[in-house]
Amino acid sequence: MTALCTTLPEHISLLLVDDHKIFLDGLSLALSSLTRELEVHTAQNAEQAEQWLQQRDFDLILLDLKLPDMPGLELLRRWQAQGRMTPVAILSASDSTQDAQAALAAGALGFIPKSSDSEELRLAVTRVLLGESLPAPQPTPIAELTPRQQEILPLLADGLPNKLISRRLGLSEDTVKTHLKALYQELNVHSRTACVAAARQRGWI
Repeated sequence: MTALCTTLPEHISLLLVDDHKIFLDGLSLALSSLTRELEVHTAQNAEQAEQWLQQRDFDLILLDLKLPDMPGLELLRRWQAQGRMTPVAILSASDSTQDAQAALAAGALGFIPKSSDSEELRLAVTRVLLGESLPAPQPTPIAELTPRQQEILPLLADGLPNKLISRRLGLSEDTVKTHLKALYQELNVHSRTACVAAARQRGWI
């Protein structure tokens, strides 16, 4: 029986793809203790990433979803279509369950939130390098909302005005407005459209 590898090799080569230079510098520093001979290369857009891949192979690519010249998922799908075998993990500021599921469906081995601290980041990268697939992050529990807010959100997403929402739920318009104000504060938004978008990102609707 072949033993499972549980330690990283001394030499590892990573490609970090993100359009923010300061973030790339911080990420490189956070990963510096990953292994003895860590080789880190960076790219700030899809074109630079493609150029690196034409020059050499990598053990892992950490790819941001939002790049200036091409969406990260589109770039990942292109690599998959080309038959590239380099493991890819998505590293994103998005906490959307939908984004995570789309990334995994496109061939990513993991979805790592940028909000991860250094230890969490190193652990996630280590797991991917050892051949594991990271599960999609779970949506923020909807228990943070009141039952009435949970009823209002889907109606808001359907585009119903306050008057129709109040009729549908048997509430006064003032009560609906009060619940909407609380939702805006909870999601840190200032409009109906932004409220729906933020709720969807959290997996609430």
